[in-house]
Amino acid sequence: MFSKYIYPFLQYIFRTCNVGVAVLRALSWHEIRDMFLFARRRLREESLQQVAGSLTFTTVFALVPLLTIALAIFTTFPMFTTLRKALEVYFAQSVMPKQIATPILNNLTMFAAKATRLSAVGAVALVVTSVAMMGMIERVFNRIWRVKAERSWTRRILVYWAILTLGPVLVGVSLSMSTHVYIATSDLVGDLPVLGALLYTTLSVLATTAGFTLMYVVVPNRQVDWRDALWGGLMAALFFELAKRGFAVFITQFPTYSRIYGALAALPLFLLWIYLSWMITLVGALFTAALPVVKYERWWHEAVPGGEFVDAMAILKVLHVAGHCADTALVNSAAIRQFTRMGYDEMDALLERMQQQGWVGKVKADAPSRVQWGKRVSEGADNWVLLANPERLTLADVYRVFVFGGVAVNSGVPDDEEDERDRQAARDAASLARQVEESVEKGLGRTLAEHFGPLDCR
Repeated sequence: MFSKYIYPFLQYIFRTCNVGVAVLRALSWHEIRDMFLFARRRLREESLQQVAGSLTFTTVFALVPLLTIALAIFTTFPMFTTLRKALEVYFAQSVMPKQIATPILNNLTMFAAKATRLSAVGAVALVVTSVAMMGMIERVFNRIWRVKAERSWTRRILVYWAILTLGPVLVGVSLSMSTHVYIATSDLVGDLPVLGALLYTTLSVLATTAGFTLMYVVVPNRQVDWRDALWGGLMAALFFELAKRGFAVFITQFPTYSRIYGALAALPLFLLWIYLSWMITLVGALFTAALPVVKYERWWHEAVPGGEFVDAMAILKVLHVAGHCADTALVNSAAIRQFTRMGYDEMDALLERMQQQGWVGKVKADAPSRVQWGKRVSEGADNWVLLANPERLTLADVYRVFVFGGVAVNSGVPDDEEDERDRQAARDAASLARQVEESVEKGLGRTLAEHFGPLDCR
């Protein structure tokens, strides 16, 4: 079985890792520096520290309802008793440092057991709390992936319910398999404790990587390449393992917290651990979302005033060349991204504004869409075509839409203003707008055909 299924999969993973390492080696020091600056900029834009704090607060309220639902599932089906025990052992040994895992897990299990005796109204409240937490997680992930459209409520509830019911079972099955591996290899590594520790750490990292990878693929309402999710999941799992060991060292070497808080010492440590866990999860998600940008887009680019005009001209050039040199005037979004190195989000925003002006048109792909993980996935891509006449559309027209914004047309002196200072300010603004309009018309009066010049279609 190992040679037939697992070994080829590991070979594929190693080949993918080698490709990633080769790409990193091909970068210059200047590009590596810019990549770190890009990562810092994304961290600042997403405000992950504040988001992790909000998720920590939400998790504290939703953890007991989530455990209650999981406990109800395991209690309803006696066959899952072994899986439940494996799940408890996993949480006590792998998810949290052992020093705080035991008291926290005992209290949470006690709270969840009491919650199972709630009335129907209380049970509905528990489900609503759990769904609200998952909804917040989805919104955070959509923000990281720059997703604008959310799932419909029907699909959202179906996905959440599948996670609530199948999640504990899948985790329990995987942990039960890990337990069997542990039993099978106990004699082999009994005389080699270092090898045993390495094996069990590797299994823990692999299980955590699988969980993070599944989360990064399923939660955001966007099609995520599983290879990118695997890289992000692996990075998050490694950070998680390091954080767990570092947290354990902190607890054992600096026991000041226990002297201050006494019997309540586990509570602040538990809150801090939840915060660290969410920070690691969000950093892995940010890394996964940034990988396509680094591979295909201009990750070094920073928005500057007037940049939309330059980007719009680059898109118009691609469509203009396709209309004259290609077999078809239709250009799909992937091809536009390949030539311009723009992200899909910024590219779609520019194309939509040009579509409103009647310069370009969108042609929907014929490929049918399908629903995967509650999100609609299309096998094809949107195609775009240049509708405007390049012999008549001028650079000044493009400049007015993306830079000047038609201020000259809308500027005027309000007749009903009583304050002379306001009337004078309006007259000055109108005069300046007319001067800018004249300069734009004079300097950018060339048409697209004249600007792009004769095309070499060879």
